[in-house]
Amino acid sequence: MMRFEFRIPNSEGGDSRQPTSNCARRVVIPAKAQPEAGISSLTTKLLTIILLTFFLLALILPLCVSAQETFTDARDGHQYQAVVIGKQTWMAENLAFLPKVDKVYTGLFEEECHYVYGYDGVNTDEARKQAEFEKYGVLYNWMAARSACPSGWHLPTDREWMELEKFIGIADNEIIHRDWRTSGDAGTKLKSASGWKLGNGTDAYGFKVLPGGCRGYEGFQSDGYAGYFWTASTIDGDNGWRRGICSDSPGIARQEDRRYFGCSVRCVKN
Repeated sequence: MMRFEFRIPNSEGGDSRQPTSNCARRVVIPAKAQPEAGISSLTTKLLTIILLTFFLLALILPLCVSAQETFTDARDGHQYQAVVIGKQTWMAENLAFLPKVDKVYTGLFEEECHYVYGYDGVNTDEARKQAEFEKYGVLYNWMAARSACPSGWHLPTDREWMELEKFIGIADNEIIHRDWRTSGDAGTKLKSASGWKLGNGTDAYGFKVLPGGCRGYEGFQSDGYAGYFWTASTIDGDNGWRRGICSDSPGIARQEDRRYFGCSVRCVKN
């Protein structure tokens, strides 16, 4: 510690060094401790970094975290979970609107057909009691899918699916490709974290894709292993664009299928 020392003269003004009973008093005043300049500068920098980090997180987190909401279909009272991803609001479960049900081998291009996986009858009350209906919702041919969504919602186009896919990580140079696009592990991010016989996903956005299968050439197929979703876009008079998410791939397939096939539907908000 630094200190300053000086002498106070005696009351008679003599030399303080002379021996006298009224001698000068020796006074020591400790110097005030000075802050270390380096430590102060480092503290300021750390505080600045912390404040900037909180500011950036406040800007970024709303773009990354998916907001959840619910809505009710006024046609049948069914309540759905919905999720905001990017600038879009999607249903977070498969559509389950079932005005009628068709037998599995009733496959038509120009008439609406509705199927419940594993049920081969025409009684809607029985169909709604099936475990697959509760879990996977309804499979629609393309004609039925086009008008199946409730008021305020619609069947997403091929482009609207691409907007979702780009947001969750499919590369620009791959997004328009036909068939499997695996960049960004987009399929894994959309798959539910449970319910798949092989290859559960991370459900990173709350989209919760389940392997509801489809109604195809051989009747019902692929439940537990794949989920297929119609878009509102067609390729020609017989085929429409759909999406496929499977247990054995981290990606999302952009493929065409015959419009009389039965696929699931995820509506997007208007």
